[in-house]
Amino acid sequence: MPQWFITELAAAAVFMTIVSHVSHWLQTTRARLTLLFGGTAVLTGLAIGFVADEVLSRHLTELSGQSLLNASQPIALALSQGMLEREREISLLSHLPMVTRPEAYGPQLQAHLEQIRQSYPFYSWIGLTDDAGVVQVATGNLLLGQNVSQRPWFNAGKAGPYVGDAHDAVLLDKHLREPGSTVPLRFMDYASPVRGQDSVFKGVISAHVNWAWVQDIIRRSSPASVARSGMEVLLVNKDGVLNAAGAIELPRSALPILPSQGQFQVMSWGDSAGQRYLTGLVPVPSQTITDLGWLLVARQPLDLALQPISRLHSIVAVLLVLMTVMLVGVAYWAARRFSQPVEKLAEAARQVETTGRFVALDFKTETVEFQHLRSALQHMTQGLIDGRAALERANADLEHRVLERTEALHQSEQRYRNILEDQTEIICRFDGGNRLTFVNDAFCRLFDFKRENLLGRVWAPVVHPDDYPQVAQKLATVTPANPVVVVENRVFAGDGAVRWCQFSNRALFDDDGQLVEWQSVGRDITERRQLEADLARTSERFQDLYDNAPCGYYALGRHGKYVHINQQSLSWLGASREEVVGKLGVADFLDAEGKALFAKYFPILQATGKIGPLELTLLGKGAAPRRVSVSATAIRDAAGEFVMSRSIMYDVSELHAARQALHALNQEQQAMLHNDLIGISKIKDRVILWRNPALERIFGYAPGQLQGHTTEEMYVSREDFLAFGREAYAVLASGQHYRQQRRMRKLNGEEVWIDVNGVALNAEGESLWLMQDVTAMKQYQQQVEHIAFHDGLTRLPNRLLLADRVAQALALCDRTGSMAALCYMDLNGFKPINDQYGHDMGDEVLRVIGQRLQEQVRANDTAARIGCDEFVLLLTAITDPAEITRAMERVINAIEQPIDLGAGRVVRVSAAVGTAIYPQDGTNTTDLLRRADHAMYENKGHVSAERSR
Repeated sequence: MPQWFITELAAAAVFMTIVSHVSHWLQTTRARLTLLFGGTAVLTGLAIGFVADEVLSRHLTELSGQSLLNASQPIALALSQGMLEREREISLLSHLPMVTRPEAYGPQLQAHLEQIRQSYPFYSWIGLTDDAGVVQVATGNLLLGQNVSQRPWFNAGKAGPYVGDAHDAVLLDKHLREPGSTVPLRFMDYASPVRGQDSVFKGVISAHVNWAWVQDIIRRSSPASVARSGMEVLLVNKDGVLNAAGAIELPRSALPILPSQGQFQVMSWGDSAGQRYLTGLVPVPSQTITDLGWLLVARQPLDLALQPISRLHSIVAVLLVLMTVMLVGVAYWAARRFSQPVEKLAEAARQVETTGRFVALDFKTETVEFQHLRSALQHMTQGLIDGRAALERANADLEHRVLERTEALHQSEQRYRNILEDQTEIICRFDGGNRLTFVNDAFCRLFDFKRENLLGRVWAPVVHPDDYPQVAQKLATVTPANPVVVVENRVFAGDGAVRWCQFSNRALFDDDGQLVEWQSVGRDITERRQLEADLARTSERFQDLYDNAPCGYYALGRHGKYVHINQQSLSWLGASREEVVGKLGVADFLDAEGKALFAKYFPILQATGKIGPLELTLLGKGAAPRRVSVSATAIRDAAGEFVMSRSIMYDVSELHAARQALHALNQEQQAMLHNDLIGISKIKDRVILWRNPALERIFGYAPGQLQGHTTEEMYVSREDFLAFGREAYAVLASGQHYRQQRRMRKLNGEEVWIDVNGVALNAEGESLWLMQDVTAMKQYQQQVEHIAFHDGLTRLPNRLLLADRVAQALALCDRTGSMAALCYMDLNGFKPINDQYGHDMGDEVLRVIGQRLQEQVRANDTAARIGCDEFVLLLTAITDPAEITRAMERVINAIEQPIDLGAGRVVRVSAAVGTAIYPQDGTNTTDLLRRADHAMYENKGHVSAERSR
């Protein structure tokens, strides 16, 4: 047989042997238990793997979506905060005194705007216009003098703070675009109205911010992992998706249906048909006056978002293989453990069958071990329960301690914060970019801002522009070795006032020596600075006052010799300082009487420490005798011994000479004060301190009855008393004399006219009043005025008073837009009555007609007599010409009523009327009277030749 055949037969035999053994093994209990346990474990593992994959995929999708939203929220907040900061900064600029003051804008404003533009790199242009839209001040002098009244930001900025959406640069593109660049500039506009200190609109201040600030915020606010994860952040406004240059990359109408705000979903975008994206939508919060409606869209390819699941699949597959092998091994071991007693029985049975001995069945089973195992498990479970209870108690105790420590930490932090807030000093912290990160209440009160409006803003706008370079220079000198610098500078307080403040600024550095933060503590030193300036001026004035005072200052030593002396004293002595200091004394320049007084009182000064005032006669060299008043106090050393005097000397020569004249003058004044014609009183707080007899006679009081009484008794009413006090004492307080004629009341209640003349006497509120009874003169004056302006027969206003009232009526019409009418009347039938019954009866007819006219007109109308039988009615506040017709019908009807002259004599008259209406028929009194007169004569049927001329 061939060798290869033999080899194949051997291999077949080996194969059949293996198959026989495997088939036999598969029929055993151990094999079947192994397959049962192992198969069940593998199927269970696969099911768990698939379920875990689905659950993890959903969970990862949720996490990725939430990560998109979380990554977008800081960007949205940063964009919103950036817009709010720019809006507040421009609004703050519009209230600076250098902007609102009425004077022309100076170079300081130009420099201040340049500093602000340089402080924020994305400011492209800041400018200030007048009320017509012409640019007055601008950074870089761009657009200076150009009219921007048609730009949206100017028109919107006139009404209030304005924020404009992204737009192409119109006027500034050619000035600011980089050379060779084909991409047009895109700006956002910020504007605010500027009003003067009288609240009148002056113009608009505006800033244009380069669109690059949006991409800068997105870049700085995005986590470092965003670019690696494939996430894109898109900004959507009302027009669509904006690209990095601010142009519309995808119109709003082409956008797919986006998820709700604050939500995410898996969706397809139009740019790739097969690509699906995990997309989240976050609104940009609107904190500015203008809501731009921006949305922030974050999207990430779904395969990148679920990339960890792909890696997880490979790991799960390897774990399933390992778990399968492990479970098969465990299943085999468990099957062996379960089948071993059976196998032992089988083996024992085979041994019994082989040996025939029953002893082979005598072996121990594992039932007791299972019992021991159960008992052990029971003990172990109880131990676990006890351990868990102990662990829970320990955990509760730990949580209680944590709560106590947390509460203590919170209280400590609150105490620290209260200490900061209760400080009267100005406390703040700001970062390396000068942006405020903390301010206390004192800071907010000084600058009149709310804390939330200050945080995140630079402090530069509140510093006086002239002091800002000095502040910046001093802050730049700090080092880690010398981190504190003290600066005194001016700031703009919230009320617009300029205040001096002292700031102690401490710089905080990290371990590498890099500046991290500033802490500043300041206080208002305005009063101190003012006091220092006042002190310097006062010192100069004091020295000048000492040397050039109108009185003499000097000091005498223990022996009565001059130690110090001022220039005025030397001029009175007629000697030089070298001649008298240490050599001569006051006694060397006195007459005999003065020497005796000095010898008497100088020891008293040394003993008691005070003398004076004493009047002495000073005999200067080459000068006439001078009468002086001397007072002095003593200066003593620590032991109480006399060192020198403080002496002051006044020239009272004129006073001394005037005393005799004053005595005579007092006698004359007493005679004047006690006159019987003019009442005189001295008053304080409206109470009479002194009065002369004439005042009591004028008001009907007994002698001494007015003394100490309030002047209210002398006024016609309490209201009149209070009104006089407000009017008169305000005049006296201004240093002027007060004089007025007014009605006052006597003791018996009778009213009298008094000419009141008053003047303030001193700062203690005392005043002197002169009062004269002018009742008779006042009555005569009123009679004269009535005669001058009224008709003596009818008591109606005459031509003069009519002209004044017409002028007032025309002015009222101009203010109210109403009309007025002049009605000229001439009586018909009057001359026959005058001829038949005489002039007395004619006068009676005129008096009756005047009375009837007065009764028919309104209170605001005027009836006047201007000629023999000629009358004029002035009707005011006319809104409809029909009112004139109705009024004249009443008047004509009243005139035509019968007039009883007595003795059976009854007469009648009528009237011809001509009317002129203002402003249709004339614009002044003369034209209106002429037109009414002409109309009246036409109505009467003729025009007199005299009036026609």
